[in-house]
Formats: sequence, structure tokens, C-alpha cells
Amino acid sequence: MNTIRALSAVFLASAIVAGTVQADPAPPPAVCSRHLSVELTPDVPNPRDLTFLSSLVTMPGYQLAWRGQDGAIIEVELSGPGPEDQCRAVIAAMRKDSRVLSINVAHD
Repeated sequence: MNTIRALSAVFLASAIVAGTVQADPAPPPAVCSRHLSVELTPDVPNPRDLTFLSSLVTMPGYQLAWRGQDGAIIEVELSGPGPEDQCRAVIAAMRKDSRVLSINVAHD
């Protein structure tokens, strides 16, 4: 009989610990994801070129994905590990590029 009580106590303790672990999940990692409209200077020969797009983003872990073009304005998706301040810093650095006239960040 004592063995049954001991096993019951172990199972109960395991259930409580498992419930506690599941109740407090870690927060998801911060992610940077922004849709950008980027106006370029006329001297950019092929804004869709992956080498060109990569050259606009100088911070490791961030990348631009092509979405479209309307004249001198290209539509791209910026993605990277985040957090929010780092995402803004990437966009600020892109604005300093001499081939970029302006950047409009789409707000959801």
C-alpha cells in the first residue's frame, strides 16, 4: 500500500512540474519583417540583381527579398533576426546609401 502512495506522489509531482513548464513558455524571439518602398537613383542598372540588393543591407543576418518595381521605386521585404531597434538601424543605414533617394516603410 505504501508503494502505491509513493508512486502516486511521484506521478502527481511529475504532472505538476510538467504543467508548470507548459504554462510558462519562453517568449518567441524578436523578428524583423518590413515591407519597404525604396526610391533609387536612375544610375542603378538592375535593382533586381541579388548582388545589388545584398549591398543595401550591411548588417549580418538581414536580407531583402524582391517584391516588384514601379519605375525608380522598388518594393522589397526586409527580414532578419530583430529586435525592433536593430530593424530600424538596418533601415537607417540603407537610407544613407548614395543610391537610395528615399525609403517608405509600410505600416500594417
